[in-house]
Amino acid sequence: MIRYIKAATAALFVVSGVVPIAVQAADTKTKGSTSKPSAYPTDFQLNDALNLYSIESTALLKRSMLSAGFSIDETVEINESYLDFASRALAAEKKRIQQIRDALREKQLKERHGTKVKEQEQTCSAEDGTCKETESAAAESASTSAKKQQKKKQPKKKEEFGHFLTPDLKPGQASVLRWDSDGSIVQDYAARVGLPPQLVPTLIEYIKDMGLYDIMTNMLYDDPLPPDGAEWFSFQSPYQTKDPAVDASQIRNFTWNVERPAKKWKSDMHWFNTADELSHEDAIRALSKGGFDEVLKGIGEQFGLDTLHVDSFGFVSVTHCERGFIHTDWEDVDGRAFNFLLGIYSPDDAGPELIVESGDGSGGGKKGETYYGTNAGVLVGDGTRHGTRECDHRAKKEVRITCSIYLADPTEENLDILAGDTTSVFPPTGDGPGKEWIWTQRGRHWKKDEEGSGLVTDKGRTKFVVVEDSEEGCTEEDCTNETDRGRNGCLKTCKVFIEDGVYKPGMERREVLGY
Repeated sequence: MIRYIKAATAALFVVSGVVPIAVQAADTKTKGSTSKPSAYPTDFQLNDALNLYSIESTALLKRSMLSAGFSIDETVEINESYLDFASRALAAEKKRIQQIRDALREKQLKERHGTKVKEQEQTCSAEDGTCKETESAAAESASTSAKKQQKKKQPKKKEEFGHFLTPDLKPGQASVLRWDSDGSIVQDYAARVGLPPQLVPTLIEYIKDMGLYDIMTNMLYDDPLPPDGAEWFSFQSPYQTKDPAVDASQIRNFTWNVERPAKKWKSDMHWFNTADELSHEDAIRALSKGGFDEVLKGIGEQFGLDTLHVDSFGFVSVTHCERGFIHTDWEDVDGRAFNFLLGIYSPDDAGPELIVESGDGSGGGKKGETYYGTNAGVLVGDGTRHGTRECDHRAKKEVRITCSIYLADPTEENLDILAGDTTSVFPPTGDGPGKEWIWTQRGRHWKKDEEGSGLVTDKGRTKFVVVEDSEEGCTEEDCTNETDRGRNGCLKTCKVFIEDGVYKPGMERREVLGY
């Protein structure tokens, strides 16, 4: 019983801002009306609210149960524990909403009584018996009328967006993105994929303990980069710093990079990415602890792939976006490369977060908007045009954070394209070490028809020869691209890759790294 009380309390605190919308919408349908309730503002997007509620409600109930000590099995929808808890939570929420509604009605009655008293205070003419407002009351009435006229001004015309179906997905279940209007496919390589309940909390804990979360939430206000700017940060793994058994001399340092894209992106978006092999390997351990194996399996099976590996890992932070820059992350890769996006943090009342466009990739197709939600991520692959939804969180000094995980199934035909990606600094782009490194990753994190492959038992890449610096006289200053030689000319000095003697190909990563 204690577990039920804890879970219900958690659910009610979070749901309190969402359920009233659903309840009012249900009341409206019962009365046979197809329009929005008159209490809503004219620009209120009722469908957006209902879409978000349908995404979040099930995930909220499951998270609440897990926080109270229920097992993952007990949170499955067909389990008696889940059904019993859901009934209790919804009944309690309905009672709470009714109490709020009763209090609101009582307040409205008091306000009406006050209006009648004010009417009695009007002055009357003894000559004709008609009542006229006092000068102060007339002035107040004129002011109110002016305000009403101001509100009647037509809002700016907004671009119309379609919406997608948002099925309730089990962890690792992949569903191709479809329009909610007719169920047709939006793009061949766009999908929603169910998340393990521990994935997002694990990633949040990882970046908070590392210190990256504070940087992402403060940098865009305190010290933002100019367009095309870049900066570098050194971190230590929280899996070492939080372990009292690890000696301080054994703690490893690794590098992350942050870049701000060009002005054409029309936003203050900043990209935070792993910048060397050690930071990449450490981030993969966080994905392993978060149960990302289920996601990889679901994607691989849905799209008939042979293998999958995590090619790069990072986060996108933004406070405002004037216009979403519609683009593709991958093209002509035979459907074997993806960007998997999942929401880490979004301000309250932030609105939809992502735009996906239908069509042949040439532009001009129908645009749809969606929320990431907490129980599913959005996968965008070969030729899928997408972009950040317009937003502005500056009034409340808020930031929206999204995790971006690049996944690939390398083949001889698509390897050059995979190696040419310039979104992150690691792996290095173009022919050479970066391309060779990608080839050593094949099948590392998921293989078709091979049980036991994955992040948990990850044995790392195959053998890789760390090349010497291609430039002479390299120093640490070159590692931040501040010099003509640059980081890619000084790969060994900058320790971009790990020597095989330290890396130990063929050994499980949890044994090599110690976590």
